[in-house]
Amino acid sequence: MPVGELRRQRGFTLIELLVTLMIATIIAVMAVPAFMGFLARQQLASDVNEMISVLSFARSEAIKQRSDISVIFSPPDVSNSNRRPESCRNNEIKEGSIENSEESIRYRYSGGCYWVVQSGAESQILKVGQSANITSPTLAFSLTFQSLGDADMSNCPDSPCEMTLNTTGESALTTPVTLVIRATGSIRRKEGES
Repeated sequence: MPVGELRRQRGFTLIELLVTLMIATIIAVMAVPAFMGFLARQQLASDVNEMISVLSFARSEAIKQRSDISVIFSPPDVSNSNRRPESCRNNEIKEGSIENSEESIRYRYSGGCYWVVQSGAESQILKVGQSANITSPTLAFSLTFQSLGDADMSNCPDSPCEMTLNTTGESALTTPVTLVIRATGSIRRKEGES
């Protein structure tokens, strides 16, 4: 290189950098909704697996212990005369305490809850959990698994008992999943759903 020549610097111009940033922003804006949908589907799949696990646990404990095991479901924002276990009493509101009678007190909670109880003289809680994604049935219900693994569904609104789970909020565009619990104690996803 001759002594008097200037070296030409290589690099990005400001316009090239701005165009690159605009392209990256457009790609990010398009990817965020898809990612949010992915997260909602994963959360729903996790909740469905948790429900299947809890119901299977109750059924296997009923067979193992040769006694009735109940799974009690308490949906959010429903007035109920039964008080939840301690770990599920989020935002508890007492209602209707007329004349200080215990029978007239009702409780309302902000989130959904389920717990597994060993039936009998000493009612013992075996497992407790929370789920805001149970959308149906909308009222409190319970399932009781008997010593041979059969399910007593007299406290369930449908027969066979059906429980629908769906995401809530902005990500409610996911396909709901319905679990069917039959009198034989089998737990399956409703046919036609993945």
